[in-house]
Amino acid sequence: MNKEAKLTVKFWGVRGSIPCPGLAYQRYGGNTPCVEIICGDKTLIFDAGTGLRALGQELIKKGKIEADIFFSHAHLDHIIGFPFFAPAFNPKNNLKNLVGCL
Repeated sequence: MNKEAKLTVKFWGVRGSIPCPGLAYQRYGGNTPCVEIICGDKTLIFDAGTGLRALGQELIKKGKIEADIFFSHAHLDHIIGFPFFAPAFNPKNNLKNLVGCL
C-alpha cells in the first residue's frame, strides 16, 4: 500500500438492537451496525447489520468486489443484513469473512 493512501470511513448503520425506520430517525439513520473502511485499494467491512444491504447496492455499482468482512459477534443486530447483501451471492466477487467471538 502506498504511503499516501486515502483512508475513508463510512457508517452505514449505528443503531442498537433493532432497525428504526421513519422520519424521526432520518438524521442519524435507522440501520443496525455496519461500517465500511476503505484504505487505498482495500475494502474492510465491520459487522453486517441492516446497513449492509445499502452498502452492497453501492458496491455493486463499482463492479467486481474484493472485501474483508469482520463479524465482531453473532448478535442478531450485527448479522441480520448478511442475507440481503447481494454481493455475497455473486461468485465473481471475492469476499473474505472473518469472525470474532461467536
